[in-house]
Amino acid sequence: MDSFYERRKCCRCSVKQWIFSVLLVFVLVLGLAILISSAIFLHSPDDNQSSQCVGPLKQTRNQTKSAGNSSKFIHAKSPAVGDPCSDINSCPENSVCDSGQCSCNVTSYQEYNGECLKVSNLALGKAVFGSSNFYHWYFPVSNLALGKAVFGSSNFYHWYVGEGWENAVDGLTNVREWKKLFHTAYELYPWLSIALGRLALVRSVTVYNRVDNYGRWLHDVEARVGNSSDWTKLSLCGTFVGPSDTGQVHVIECGELLSGTIVTVKIVQPNYIKDNPAARGGMNCLVLEEVTVEGVFL
Repeated sequence: MDSFYERRKCCRCSVKQWIFSVLLVFVLVLGLAILISSAIFLHSPDDNQSSQCVGPLKQTRNQTKSAGNSSKFIHAKSPAVGDPCSDINSCPENSVCDSGQCSCNVTSYQEYNGECLKVSNLALGKAVFGSSNFYHWYFPVSNLALGKAVFGSSNFYHWYVGEGWENAVDGLTNVREWKKLFHTAYELYPWLSIALGRLALVRSVTVYNRVDNYGRWLHDVEARVGNSSDWTKLSLCGTFVGPSDTGQVHVIECGELLSGTIVTVKIVQPNYIKDNPAARGGMNCLVLEEVTVEGVFL
């Protein structure tokens, strides 16, 4: 009898052990399956993540606009106007490496929203139409030179006291008193430069010859526009060959919009006059009533 109960008890223990073993195996298999699924999910490719994580992050224009000045980006970015450079390959499109800094090629392009755009396509809010090399502009232009700072290559015998160069931009024409004219000394290539004070697009430069006498001395006048005091670095606007005559007004059309802060007018050929001792050796004298610069400020 005792042996029967012992066998029954042992049988119950075996059933419990078997059930426990089955449950243990089930739990282990379930845990292993969950672990494998998690590993596959974590290492599966994701289009959104791959596009953001492969390669260096780049700041987009939308990110720039939404972030404002407070955002700081420490990742790599595309070269931009104003960045330091070693050659033209390290600068953005339509720009040049000038004195170690990326800048727009001011001969044909202008910086706009961080890019270099062709000046004729700038969003000025006005219509611009081109035909051959001459542009017809339908936005209102003004005299950008009026009252601006003027510099000259020389001053006529230093007879001006606190005045003289500014006579070229005082707005006065038909002036007969020579001391109220812009008047250089006798030299081979006299010039005057006007500092506009801010960046502008220049359409034309107009020179007013003197009305008192000696108008024939004005000849081979070249106008240039740019951002430098170095004549060779300025862009050619146009040339009046002449010779002129007393009281004449000459409009020098640039042919295309030129951007810059400096406008320079210069006699670029030796004097052709042979019957005046003052013109010996090709010496010139630049005498003007007024110089106007037609364009718009940016």
